[in-house]
Amino acid sequence: MDSREKKLEQREKALEERERKIEKREKELGFFSQAVRDKKESWYDHIHVSVKTMDRIIWVISGLLVIVVILIILEATGIFKL
Repeated sequence: MDSREKKLEQREKALEERERKIEKREKELGFFSQAVRDKKESWYDHIHVSVKTMDRIIWVISGLLVIVVILIILEATGIFKL
């Protein structure tokens, strides 16, 4: 039992350390990141999908937006024509 208790104590200390790191990172993010997080969470309230699915949708839309911007720049410089 003694070795089990030591393992449990080590796990507990590791979890506490992780929690401290997460709290520190959240504090470093600041107001802007909290505002983005709040806006993102408000989107979740309007759409009945999981958080993971919503994150994937946001990443895909962001990627498509980047591609469109790149195509606009290439067309404006005359490198690529539609």
